[in-house]
Amino acid sequence: MELIQIKTKVENHFGFFINVRSRKRHLVDARKIYFKLCRELTKKSLTEIGRSMERDHASVLHNIRSCKDLFQTDPEFKRNYIILFREVNLLRLDKWKIPKAAIPKFIHPGYLRYADKKSIRKVFNKRGPTPKQRYELY
Repeated sequence: MELIQIKTKVENHFGFFINVRSRKRHLVDARKIYFKLCRELTKKSLTEIGRSMERDHASVLHNIRSCKDLFQTDPEFKRNYIILFREVNLLRLDKWKIPKAAIPKFIHPGYLRYADKKSIRKVFNKRGPTPKQRYELY
């Protein structure tokens, strides 16, 4: 999931660009929803999310924390967030998946040679008799 995909979904839902230096309520609410969605649905840091909107990490953190209060007080904000969360989540689930290739199992060449033994590891790691200590040589 990329930040640009979330940004375009939010902009298409509201019908205006959210990367504008303005403090009008409808723009601020759209940015808050964008920041909250990015934080929840991506593994990007606050700094990376802020850079995508030309803001710093503190602005992102403040907007994310203020969403909690708006959920309780503003039903329209909550409704917009839920709608966008579902749309973006569908994007994440519909991601093009590459099927796993059937890779043949690799057989160790020693397995064929020592197949009658219990474990290849025991055969290859078997140590011979321990060498005598210095004091035992004389």
